[in-house]
Amino acid sequence: MLIQESTVFKSTYDALKEVHLLRKKFEKSEKYSLGETLERAMLDILLHIIRAGSAKQEWKIAAIDDALGKLEESKILVRLAHDLKQISEKQYLGLAEQTQKIGRMLGGWRKAT
Repeated sequence: MLIQESTVFKSTYDALKEVHLLRKKFEKSEKYSLGETLERAMLDILLHIIRAGSAKQEWKIAAIDDALGKLEESKILVRLAHDLKQISEKQYLGLAEQTQKIGRMLGGWRKAT
């Protein structure tokens, strides 16, 4: 199976798209700092997933761990965006749910590796 067909890839890709669209609505002062940092963190998660999907068995765990580390960063950035009123409560809860789901999938993948 291609990594692009996996549930963890699709969920992360969808979260990245959502963050990209939300960033466009950030205040100008936050768009190129907090917004860009959050979007980059989500992109990094996706890139680590791609790397893990194509890595040899002995390198998969390191790539998954890198994705999990970036996921923790993104959770904090999403919370900060909410606290700074850059995203609504509904948007925050949706992103929080998505990041939790991605974390569970990455954790399961790590255990299975």
